[in-house]
Amino acid sequence: MTRDLSPLAKTALVTAIAAALGLASTVVLPSVPLPPRAPLEVVHLLIQAELFVTTFNLVLLFALTWSYVSLYQDLPNKYSLSLVVLSLALVLYALTSNPLVQLLFGFPPVSDIGPFGFIPDVFVGFAIVVLFYQSQT
Repeated sequence: MTRDLSPLAKTALVTAIAAALGLASTVVLPSVPLPPRAPLEVVHLLIQAELFVTTFNLVLLFALTWSYVSLYQDLPNKYSLSLVVLSLALVLYALTSNPLVQLLFGFPPVSDIGPFGFIPDVFVGFAIVVLFYQSQT
């Protein structure tokens, strides 16, 4: 038996999963190499905040891309294809801005990190939640 969730419930569920995975990524992240002459606690906190936000966005973007691919399969036109391409571009953006991915490729997180390093990603995350909700209605 399958239960269809309302668009709001589905959006809330995916948002909660993304938040949980974002939080989990900040908990399991080992100590990150920090730039010299930076207050360690502040930089570490900012990197964790960026890691949470970018992981949150990445999980939401995977769900959004899945939704747009399903839409394109049901209604193949230029508009739905452009939504798929847009969401894939945003997936690549979130993936490359994630500090964990940077570490996996051998690069330290950006040395000029500050609150404005992740605050734009918070607004991107809000936009993704709105897009995901709209794709469900």
